[in-house]
Amino acid sequence: MSIYQNMLVFLRSKGILGNGLTHFLVRHTCIEKIWFHAGMDDQSYIIKKYREAFGVEPDLEHPKTFNEKNNWRKLHERNPLYTSMVDKYKIKQIIAERVGAEHTFPLLGVWDRPEDIEFDKLPDQFVLKANHAGGVKVCRSQKSFDRKEALRYLNYTQSIDYFIRSREWPYKNVDRKIIAEQYMGEDLIDYKNYCFGGKLMYTLIWQNHSLADGSKPDAHFCGAYDRNWERTTMEIDYPTDDLRFEKPECYDELVEVCEKMSAGIPFVRVDCYIIGGHVYVGEMTFFPWGGFQKFKDEAWNKRLGDLIQLQDPM
Repeated sequence: MSIYQNMLVFLRSKGILGNGLTHFLVRHTCIEKIWFHAGMDDQSYIIKKYREAFGVEPDLEHPKTFNEKNNWRKLHERNPLYTSMVDKYKIKQIIAERVGAEHTFPLLGVWDRPEDIEFDKLPDQFVLKANHAGGVKVCRSQKSFDRKEALRYLNYTQSIDYFIRSREWPYKNVDRKIIAEQYMGEDLIDYKNYCFGGKLMYTLIWQNHSLADGSKPDAHFCGAYDRNWERTTMEIDYPTDDLRFEKPECYDELVEVCEKMSAGIPFVRVDCYIIGGHVYVGEMTFFPWGGFQKFKDEAWNKRLGDLIQLQDPM
């Protein structure tokens, strides 16, 4: 490992970084060095990054695997609706129209800049996040909440650019904002639903472990279930907990929500939470891991790829 990677592992050993975050950073330092090629054309950049991640070049002329097809889609499938769907602010309206406003976390406020946040108008508990990137800042109590640290973190998230990093086209034109949502609890389970052509086929379960400082939870992969809620052999390159999860009582609702949200889209991941027996849509992800998702068994890369029916270039 590089000096930088060793430093991350050291910080993890001292409890400064969570295991999931450390794994993510170490895994991505191997491709971090090419992120600065902002002026490179999209296809050349994707080929270079793909080669750095997997050791081979993608077949973008005749894509077959899950990752190859998703990278082809980044180049050719440019539906303007996708930009609104990856926007955590604008997607709330889409959720309301497609499945009902009761399936989105209640919005408490929206601002153009972290410095504009009206803390005194927010309740005692809330969640802050950028509308175009991952990560959160959870306030469990206004009395103990570190506003200065929250502003520092949110300013950092506003600098994140998924288009430059992975050429994920939907993020290119998102009008960046900060939103506040209702606090929904701790250690939430994230149901990441892989939907193909508007049909939910697999649900990957992630157990979130909330952190004391309110930053992004430490997440562990807990397996993938098929449409019949049978545990599959799918494993990915990420810390894994060998836990078994019972089929949610509201699974039919989960399927209905995901399929309405993903209708007409060759592939999209609909991330949901089940809280109090009710389904909430968190976000939609068109290219998991930026189009560079590693499977421990390459057969799953091909199997999922077979499920994506590519559309004519837009």
